[in-house]
Amino acid sequence: MLTVQYLEYSPELAKLDAHSVIKRLRAAYERLPFSHLLIGWHLPPRLLEPCRVETDRLGIRFIRWHPLLTGDGVVQPRLDWRVVGATGRAIRAFDDRPEFTFVCPNHPQVQEAISTQLKQLIRQGLYQGFFLDRVRFPSPTTDPVGHLGCFCEHCRRKAAGLGLDLEQTQAIILEHTRHETGCITLVQSLLGARTGCPDEALNTSLLPYLEFRQHSVTDFVAIIAAMLNAANLEIGLDCFSPSLTNMVGQHLEALGAHVHWIKLMTYAHTFAPAGLPYELSHLVDYLVTTTRLKPPEVLTMMSASLGLPLPSTQEALVKDGLSPAALVSEVRDGVEMCNLPVLAGVELMDLEGTSQSRQLQLTSDLEALRGAGAAGLALSWDLLHMPLDWLSLVGQVYGVV
Repeated sequence: MLTVQYLEYSPELAKLDAHSVIKRLRAAYERLPFSHLLIGWHLPPRLLEPCRVETDRLGIRFIRWHPLLTGDGVVQPRLDWRVVGATGRAIRAFDDRPEFTFVCPNHPQVQEAISTQLKQLIRQGLYQGFFLDRVRFPSPTTDPVGHLGCFCEHCRRKAAGLGLDLEQTQAIILEHTRHETGCITLVQSLLGARTGCPDEALNTSLLPYLEFRQHSVTDFVAIIAAMLNAANLEIGLDCFSPSLTNMVGQHLEALGAHVHWIKLMTYAHTFAPAGLPYELSHLVDYLVTTTRLKPPEVLTMMSASLGLPLPSTQEALVKDGLSPAALVSEVRDGVEMCNLPVLAGVELMDLEGTSQSRQLQLTSDLEALRGAGAAGLALSWDLLHMPLDWLSLVGQVYGVV
């Protein structure tokens, strides 16, 4: 199973014409005959319809790539819908972009707006399935207290029904992270540590809260998946790499019960949201700022918490990313957690300041991934910018012609 994402919604689409879009699609398929085209959201009909016709001609599955809990150009993230952090303020988006502005899955109006939109898309009959992106809470790594959510009134109400007092949890987080031990515990808890934290009182409070967030995301996915399954549509999910799922409210096994496959964002060399170097490096920054720990000490601690080999310096983490061995460990963990096909997400782009993929590194990663047990690859994150030679390289390593 090989999926490729194509035509992410952006201002760049206004400059594209159908001829160039289809030419690119054909050239890519000639290099690597992939099985699924994950087509971007809110595309103009002049681009969407030709792609649909071409994928039908090639025998490729035509799947809508859809951001679920952020803005998508149609459902806009209203201020009162947004995820509220532990400091009581709505969480700002990465670069203030609507497609990274997260809304709360427990908000009734959010549930209604998204369900209504998806029902309309289903009725159009254009897609053979949906690839649901942004199925999570926003990552808190750039501000582990201010960006840890949600604490809105709807989350408080749902949590209370489960016996969890979010107001008390919020107060404990704010109080305990005034101290070094609390900051360390917050990071370890976000990375999945259940015991051994220096501030056990904070960890004990965080565990049920982090589980509540997982239930919130899974419950919402169950609502959406029921609609899509009733229409006999294929469902894939875009999920964080297993080391990071706990901090964004994703429980891979629980989510997998409602869908057909999961893509893991195992971006080992990407310095952008969801990339392992980006997320982990920001946690290093947080602990260096709030504690007496030095970056190598933080990386050693995080490596032990995750059971994952990390670079010894922050500079190496940012510049070189994670090793093929770490990448394989992540994918194997994801496969073991799920009772459904799991795809390894591979960044196949070389954007300055974002993904520093190089051909030699890519070859090593692909060769390592062959033995990781994944059902296939998810090539990310936009075919529009992928070097065609790298598609050929995937085919060579995996024996796909």
